Amino acid sequence: MSDPDRPALAAILVQLRGRVDAHFAAAQARTPEAFACRAGCDSCCHHRFGVYAAEAEPIRRALADLSVRTPVLRNRIREQADDPAHQHHCALLVDGACAVYAERPMICRSHGLPVAVADPAPRVDHCPLNFTAGPPPRESVLRLDAVDQPLAVLASLWDRAGGEGDRSPVRVDLADLAREPDSPKDG
Repeated sequence: MSDPDRPALAAILVQLRGRVDAHFAAAQARTPEAFACRAGCDSCCHHRFGVYAAEAEPIRRALADLSVRTPVLRNRIREQADDPAHQHHCALLVDGACAVYAERPMICRSHGLPVAVADPAPRVDHCPLNFTAGPPPRESVLRLDAVDQPLAVLASLWDRAGGEGDRSPVRVDLADLAREPDSPKDG
């Protein structure tokens, strides 16, 4: 049996993202008062991130689309990648909002959720702005390994489908994506 091709892997990524989005929506519906997450809250974006090449492709296409629809915004994103005043923020964050929100990577989709992490010791972690009145309901906790493991496998298959071979999955810094000239690649 051969490995899936990139279009099939892109469809699997969309499904995985949809599952995380659905989990987030259910958790937020369960305890809406516990979430500070809303438009204008960008504290989780005050970092620089890298993503797997598989997640970089939809972001790359979204940036190319911005070049056509709103070139001023696209140029601003490109400039922010190297702006010292913006160095501690995601290069895709513009005026408190993600410029490619619909195509944001998995790490961004899970921010704000209470997540179960296993290392160094098992614990539940979440944004300090959320669940300030008490612990999150158990059914709202996202097992991070349930997302990270399939994403890592998908990333490896993506790279292999692109001729990268069997090595660690390729990571792409979001600031590097922001700097790139716009040339959408088939994925």
